Amino acid sequence: MTSGPVIAMELLAENGVAKWRELLGPTDSEQARKDAPGSIRARFGKDKSLNAAHGSDSCISAERELNIFFPMSRIAQYESPRSTATFKNTTCCIIKPHAVQEGLLGDIVSEIQENGFKITAMQMFYMEHPNAQEFYEVYKGVLAEYSGMVNQLVSGASVAMEIAGSDADTPSKFRAFVGPADPELARKLRPTTLRAKFGKTRVQNAVHCTDLPEDGLLEVEYFFKILE
Repeated sequence: MTSGPVIAMELLAENGVAKWRELLGPTDSEQARKDAPGSIRARFGKDKSLNAAHGSDSCISAERELNIFFPMSRIAQYESPRSTATFKNTTCCIIKPHAVQEGLLGDIVSEIQENGFKITAMQMFYMEHPNAQEFYEVYKGVLAEYSGMVNQLVSGASVAMEIAGSDADTPSKFRAFVGPADPELARKLRPTTLRAKFGKTRVQNAVHCTDLPEDGLLEVEYFFKILE
């Protein structure tokens, strides 16, 4: 657990603890491949220790473990784990609420990783209207879609990520990978880009990314220092 970054999630479902345990499969991945070959540990685990994922074994354990990663108050029994954000040679990417709601989160993350970018921090946010306005302030009076962009960002859960590269040109390289703001234009000119594959309109264009190289660090800090 302490050998590197981990991703913690709060999952919600009726009989959620039991359902998640069933989806995980047996603790020993070798045993899982025999008894539950379709389970997460059977597919992605190696052995009893490197078994891909952890799941709470009871409702009481779930409450305790959630409080470790997502404390209900600043005065918590445990110190919340520190962010993995590095703030070096990085840029910001936000998977927009419509893409999260459409179940595209996993596909977008896979595309990012498969194209040579490293995700060094990730967190889900419910943005408040003032925060969304502040974050998009640079586009106010510049883009006709400004109000729609703000409304989209506050319409549900979004996922903010710090994207890292090998040099200071990461914002420009990632911006090129994301593609034009208009998905229709992206599909014509840059069909392999994220917005070409997952975007719908200029507002529902799957992801936000930092436009100006000098703003990369500022946008990452907004989510992983100011809002966190």
